[in-house]
This record gives sequence, C-alpha cells and structure tokens, in this order.
Amino acid sequence: MDTLTFGIQRLIHLDLKGAPPKLAYFEKFFPFVKELGATGLLIEWEDTFPFLQELIHIGGLSNSAQTSCAPYTIEEAKQLLELAADCGLTVVPLIQTFGHLEYVLKHVQWRHLREVEAYPSSICPSHGETMALIRTMVKQMIAFHSNLQYIHIGADEVWHLGLCATCSKRLLTAKHGKASIYLDHITEVAQHIKENFPHLKVIVWDDMLRSIDANVLQEYYVGSLVEPMVWHYNNSETFRLGASLWDKYGNIFPNIWVASAFKGATSSCQVVPIHKHHVSNHEAWLSDLSLHASKITNLRGITFTGWSRFDHYATLCELLPCSIPSLCLCLKTWLSGSSTAEIYSSVSKMLGYVDNPLQADVIHRPLLDYTTPLNFPGWQILVGFEWFVHVRLKYRNIIDSDQMNTWFNQWQVLNNYTNPMQIESILPVLVDLHTEISSLENFVKTHLQTYFFPHTIEELLGTLILPIKEHLHQLKCECEAQITLGCRIRGHKRLNI
Repeated sequence: MDTLTFGIQRLIHLDLKGAPPKLAYFEKFFPFVKELGATGLLIEWEDTFPFLQELIHIGGLSNSAQTSCAPYTIEEAKQLLELAADCGLTVVPLIQTFGHLEYVLKHVQWRHLREVEAYPSSICPSHGETMALIRTMVKQMIAFHSNLQYIHIGADEVWHLGLCATCSKRLLTAKHGKASIYLDHITEVAQHIKENFPHLKVIVWDDMLRSIDANVLQEYYVGSLVEPMVWHYNNSETFRLGASLWDKYGNIFPNIWVASAFKGATSSCQVVPIHKHHVSNHEAWLSDLSLHASKITNLRGITFTGWSRFDHYATLCELLPCSIPSLCLCLKTWLSGSSTAEIYSSVSKMLGYVDNPLQADVIHRPLLDYTTPLNFPGWQILVGFEWFVHVRLKYRNIIDSDQMNTWFNQWQVLNNYTNPMQIESILPVLVDLHTEISSLENFVKTHLQTYFFPHTIEELLGTLILPIKEHLHQLKCECEAQITLGCRIRGHKRLNI
C-alpha cells in the first residue's frame, strides 16, 4: 500500500459555498494541515470567487454579496492563494461546468440555460450560449490562479439530462443516448482547456462515468482528456465500488484520483462530524485500493472532501473548525495505512485532548468542561457546537416528554384546560433551558465572529439556535399564562398573550 499512499497528492477540499472562513482562519489552518501531512488544496470557490465583467453577479463582488458582507474581494482571494503558496500547498481550483450550477442559473440572465426551466441545478448542454458561458467562467478562474497544474471541472450529479426540447430531440439520434449528451459536453469543455491551456490537466468527478460502458468511453477518448476523481463516502460496512469499476477505469485512464470525506457526507444537516464513520471510510479506501492496486497505472492522490452544503440551497452542515479532529484522524489513518488506538491517542495529544481523548467507539462525545484550551484553530467553535448538540437533545427530550404531551399539549393550551400543579413543575425546566441556550447563543456568536462573516453567523443562529430559543420563550409565556388562569372548566378559549 506504500506505493499508493506516499509520494502523491493529499488535497484538502475547501467547500467555500458554505460558511467560507475569513483569512484569519486560513492563516492558522494552512500551516496546520501542511504540518499534518497535506500537500495541497482543492478549492471550490463557487459564489465566493471574485468573477468580473459580465460574470460579476454570480460571485463575491456582486451587490448581494457585498450587501451581506460576504467574501471575497479580489485582494482577499489573492491573499488566500498567497497564504497557501507560502505554506507550499498546491492549489487545484474546482469549477462546476454541468451540474451544481445553481449559483449561476438562479440569476434571471442565465435562467434560459437551465435544462429544466423550474430547476436551477443543471445547465443545458445543447443551448448555443452554454459553452460561451462555461468558457468565460473557466478563463477567469484559470487567469486568477498562478502556477496551476490541474483544474477540476466538476461534472458530477447532473440530475437533469436530456429533458429540454432540444436535448430530447438529440436523444432520438444520439448513438449512446444520454451518455452521448453527457460525454459530448464534458469532452468539449476538456478539449477547450487542453487547446488553450495545454499545461493543465483536467479532473472530473467520476460518478456520471460509472454507468457508461467502457467501449463508449474509449470511443470518446475520455482517458486522454480527463482524469477521474473517484469519490465514495460510505463506511466499511457499506463501501461498494466493485472490481468491475477498477477494471474499466484501469483500462481507460492512465491517471486516477480518489476522494474520501472527513465531513459533510453523513447527514445534510450534521452539526459535528461522526469520527467513527469518516475514519471507517478511509479504512475502506485503503482496503479497496490495496485489493485493486495492480489495476491502477498511476494514482495521482486523494482528496479529503469536506462539504459545507449538499447543494447551493441546502442548509449548512459541519463547519470546518468543528471538523479538525475528524480531518486529523482521517489523514493520519491514510498515512499510516490503517486506523489504530495509537492514532487516536497521538491525535488526541496533538489537539490537546489530554484528559478526555478521542475514542473510536464514541459517536457523540459527552459534554465536557474544557478548562485547558485545545490546540487547533477555532477549537472554541467546536466546543460551542458540541454544547449545542447537547442542548438540542435536552430540548427535544422535553418537547417529546410524557409530561408535556399529557399535561401541556397544544389542545390543552388552546382550551385553557391545564393542571397548575403540572405546569408549575414544567416552567422551571423551560426557564433553565431558555437561560442555557441564551448563554450558548452568546458563546457561539462571540467565537464565530473571529473567523466567519456576518452572513454565515446569521444563518447558523437562525437555523439552529433561534428557533429553539423562541419556542422555549413561547412555551414559558404559555406556562405563565396558564398558571395565572388556574385550572378552568372545559371550553374556555385561549387568552391572547
């Protein structure tokens, strides 16, 4: 396995379409991951990239981005790349060119390029204006990055293909059906890059290629145009790629990448990563690659993906600072060739978990009192969201409790038909939890302000904390009103409070 794990690229994926950190965080994060063993970054800029001219509305320089104090200015984006270069980290930009184009197709001026008019995810590959837009986006992305060796053109999860009137008509004569439409588009994009930027190697996500017959891929000379990044985020128990995939790819592609996940691949609204799952994913990758190593001509490297949203409109999942322990465990597992108790112990010591080390069999850590600071950038944010997970659990247990459902359900409140004895025991519990979540809100907000922009903080608080806080306040007021009313005969309407 050494020939596949050492001497190759180990890229850390930065998904900037969700919770993009301030430069102050990258100043600490880049040296940290370099020391950890990373060799580069796969930067998915999406709507944070400072697009110019006719594309200005889709990036960080748009009016909406500036109004919400969202990143990045041209100077900030350049400084981000300089910080990476100072740490000796290779940068590979990722720009979507087929699916996941919501950040472009949501705008009125490009709405007509959607494959399905109601859905902004996939672009129509048959429209006469599509390639002009893609070329302009790619040109600006490449021009902004110096010393590039690779560019990733996405092309994964094209949910809508062959559905518009023009594409449907093409399907009638397409030799290989939807596969032809897909391959026509990505090979045109790749050929454009090869012709205009011959020094660049083009990477694509592999999922859309998996179901296409090997002979079809050979017919399109895909192996000479792109390098697939094979992604799979399942744990060992459900990890399924199969020998046939490696047989096919090994015969077609001289160079192959793989992609695991250290966050953002379990639940679309996960708050803190499940370490056990992500470490298991890397164990599965190591096992699968060892089994099929002879079929791979050249493994370029691995990308440790860390998704911040499942798509442009999805809510945020795990923040980058919350995922540092998971990233460390996964990268050390990859470099060591397996996961061991020693890795958990060494990572725990490195990160400052002296009294309460990370453990392989713990899915959700107990709420800890961190009297000694931890040793990684943004650790206070992780502490805050671990606290939130426990507060949310207490809240759900109260809301779903027998006591609430039996003596304080909504029918009873609406009809003023409650027992004061029971309400008097419920009220202090609600008051205590409301006080705690208010403290949590202040703690989280204070530490988020150090590393994140206002639009991210507003979204996190509005999604996770404020709904619980406001509901607890409502319940508190209802309790107080019911106690004031006392026990009533059935049939009295609810008072306005």
